[in-house]
Amino acid sequence: MEFDTRRPPVRASQYLELVTAVRAASAADELDWLEWKSTLDFRPKNKADKSARAHLARAIIGFANRQPDVALRNVEGYGFLVVGVDPEGYHGVEEIDSVELERWITPYVGEDIDWRTTYVHVSEEGHDRLPVLIVTVSPPSWGDPIFCIRKEIPPPPRGESDQAKDKDTIREATIFVRRTGRTDRARAVDIDRLGERLLRKQQALDLTLSVQQGAVSPVVTPDEALDRVVNAERERLVSRLKSASATPTVEQMMRDFTSQTTPDPRSRETYLEEVDQYLEALRRALPRTLPEVAALAASRIALRLHNHTHIHLKDVQVRLELPDGVLALPPTDPDDRDKRKPFPSGLPKAPRPYGPGKREPFVGLPATPAWHRAFPAVMPAVLPPAWEIGWRGPPSFSLRRTCASACPRTWRRSWP
Repeated sequence: MEFDTRRPPVRASQYLELVTAVRAASAADELDWLEWKSTLDFRPKNKADKSARAHLARAIIGFANRQPDVALRNVEGYGFLVVGVDPEGYHGVEEIDSVELERWITPYVGEDIDWRTTYVHVSEEGHDRLPVLIVTVSPPSWGDPIFCIRKEIPPPPRGESDQAKDKDTIREATIFVRRTGRTDRARAVDIDRLGERLLRKQQALDLTLSVQQGAVSPVVTPDEALDRVVNAERERLVSRLKSASATPTVEQMMRDFTSQTTPDPRSRETYLEEVDQYLEALRRALPRTLPEVAALAASRIALRLHNHTHIHLKDVQVRLELPDGVLALPPTDPDDRDKRKPFPSGLPKAPRPYGPGKREPFVGLPATPAWHRAFPAVMPAVLPPAWEIGWRGPPSFSLRRTCASACPRTWRRSWP
């Protein structure tokens, strides 16, 4: 659902954003902190129909019986019941004075639960200030009692209401809990969990948090620094062109053949285009690597939490909130980094420097020192097909076989 759950809505515009998000949601988006209802009739024609009040009481008790640590994951622990809208559309609800509505519901939920109501008005999809009710239930706390129905709620008269979930009488002391997408009667495991919440009293805290080491370091990428890095990389790659000869000599060709290398298939212009494309990608990627570099090189921050009381505090959680634009990075130890991975990661791969590349082994002639000693000057770097290979003395069987397998069939071989 498209709604920011980091903070609860407190202003009318934020409540309207919640209503709009419910309209755009799917049926599966009801969560443990949010429930919606198309409409509820708090003033039915038959005054014996208490189904709307029962639904509201169920929801309030279900939200109040949540576990504090789970509830804090969204909207700071608050629970919301939205009446008058669902994913199918805007339906609206009769606007009733909040004091009167509280007078109707309090006998069923008691006075220990903190809840309130508000209305927002929708002017979309052809509606003109259509009222939508939002019921807000405050976050649960450790040590809260187990909340239950305080007064029996009779079932709706037969055939009078289709909006009630409970077709039977809701007895006094019935416990409801909130699950993902629904509010149910409590089971034994739910009561055990609520009992643990009751026994886990909220402890009084007298704590101070101080910075013992380090400070927030600005991490920026000046354009001058980017220019220096990119220009140095350009100089390194272009310097290979200066040392490469435009026209290879026969001696160079002989060295390339004996050293198992081949000339670079790229032209100088093609290589320079590869360099320019790489440097553009490098300039874009360098700022994205700053968090990784900062985690390795920036000063570390050490925080100290001091308990000024003599009471052992159990399961204390400290949450560090950072403003926009500030990152908290776990420090990286150089000895723990995987040496097989590039650092920093995410940088583009540089083109191969301009120059000769490795040649595949020549099929038929073993590239071993023994081959070089056996043929000291017989085979030039390139043998044209019309050349004739001759021998002054009778070759050995191994030489005859080697030459026959190495020379193409179009070559002529004469043996004295």
